[in-house]
Amino acid sequence: MDQKIAHHVRAAAVTAMLVTVGIMPAAAQAAEGELTIALPTFSEETMVPWAGSGQRKTYLDMAYEYLAYLDPETGKAVPGLAESWDMNADGTQWIFHLRKGVQFTGGYGEMTAEDVKYSIERLIGEDSRAGPASTMRRTIDTVDVIDDYTVQVNLKMPDFALAAGYFGATQQLGIVSRDYIESLGEDAATAAPVGTGAYVLESQSTGSEIVMTVRDDMDLANHWRVNPDFETITFKAVPEESTRVAMLQTEEADIAPISFDSIPSIREKGIGIVSAQKTWSPVVRLGGLVLNDENRSNPDAPWADVKVRQAMNYAVDKQTIIDELFQGEATVAASDTPVTAWDSVEPYPYDPEMARKLLAEAGYGDGFDITLKTFTTTPGAELPLMAEAVALYWNDVGINTTIEPVDWPALRSQWTEGKATDFVWTHRGFPFANPANGLEAGFVSDSLFASYASDELDAMIDDYAAEQDLDLREEKLTAIGQYLRDQAAAVFIALANEPYGVGSKVESWPINTSYVWNFDQVQAAD
Repeated sequence: MDQKIAHHVRAAAVTAMLVTVGIMPAAAQAAEGELTIALPTFSEETMVPWAGSGQRKTYLDMAYEYLAYLDPETGKAVPGLAESWDMNADGTQWIFHLRKGVQFTGGYGEMTAEDVKYSIERLIGEDSRAGPASTMRRTIDTVDVIDDYTVQVNLKMPDFALAAGYFGATQQLGIVSRDYIESLGEDAATAAPVGTGAYVLESQSTGSEIVMTVRDDMDLANHWRVNPDFETITFKAVPEESTRVAMLQTEEADIAPISFDSIPSIREKGIGIVSAQKTWSPVVRLGGLVLNDENRSNPDAPWADVKVRQAMNYAVDKQTIIDELFQGEATVAASDTPVTAWDSVEPYPYDPEMARKLLAEAGYGDGFDITLKTFTTTPGAELPLMAEAVALYWNDVGINTTIEPVDWPALRSQWTEGKATDFVWTHRGFPFANPANGLEAGFVSDSLFASYASDELDAMIDDYAAEQDLDLREEKLTAIGQYLRDQAAAVFIALANEPYGVGSKVESWPINTSYVWNFDQVQAAD
């Protein structure tokens, strides 16, 4: 049966590759001075940081900037809109010293501490739909303006990596103009982006195209952070993988995320590949496992039993999925996201007999029915194929799986509203510059995005967050990874790379694992 399942997984991958190269739209050369980026989705298409998911950073980061960025070599926080910062000994108070003279677009003046305070408070507000909002509310107590260029952030609990984590460029705290947003009143939710970045919104065609152009109110050669090579960056929503690949081939698109199965055909056409290492983790999340919240716990789900969850992990041949769907550009995951401290945690081996044994012990010797929802996103074009592979493996041990294609915004709403309790779903986890932020987002009961939580795990995470000794912090983080693995908090699949096709118009693009939205730094070929 193992070889038969592997054959089906391989066949699905080959079919996907054939479809990928089968459609060839008419060629259309991109205009001079324009960089065109084809994306599978724009997500919510809202333009203020607190009005939706982090996936919008693909285009929002052209307009907004952050207090800190990450050094691609060291992964450490480096100055951004904040020139420097200080932290007290116990990690509960941070003071940020802001860069002077940075101007907002649209004539809204110089960025000051009032704008930073406002941006933080809006992102963590009760009406915020940003992914980290609920966990940031749990962490941040108050924000005080010391003077025009100094902001003090007081925390409810220690955070020893606030600059690199919640306040860094990998998260959603883009700094907005308070005067601009407040001037809009009720229209603020649909505001165009006014930030300090090098680009402004030129036009937006819902579900189709977002055009950003360099701002005309300053000498971009003197912009504090970037000197853009392209006058216009156009984002196109192109859900179909085959169409994105064809657009790369015909130079209708200059950059596009591609599936792993597209890599061979892309290379054959002489198109470049830029691949960031271990930038996401394909995983299957299990609904109803926020065990210490009765509204998000489902004790009647078969997978409420840890033996069933372990069986669901043992049943899946993850290495075959990696070889056939991810072209080998991934490693088997032992826990949720790429965390160095979890490298020592052993993954579940492929053992269908152990899966059947555990199911029988849990009272499900005859199996059970389950709904597996899946969607396509960036990265994550492979998630539907992965769902098919997982379903084959589960069916083999008696878990009768029905796959239901959905769109990500709808599933996200179900998840955050506590309605994702009687099904499971494919998902993609991301690395966090501060691992504590990842834990708080996915595994603390206060988080809207918690997919597994318990009193014991909450206590372990609190203990880790408060630990000041670096060696002990690493030990406690490893112990949390082992706990997540042993509890089978999800069906962990892989730690995957993120490949993009890059056309001849691009000379270089400094992509790295932690930050893949820096399209404003793409250098044009001569």
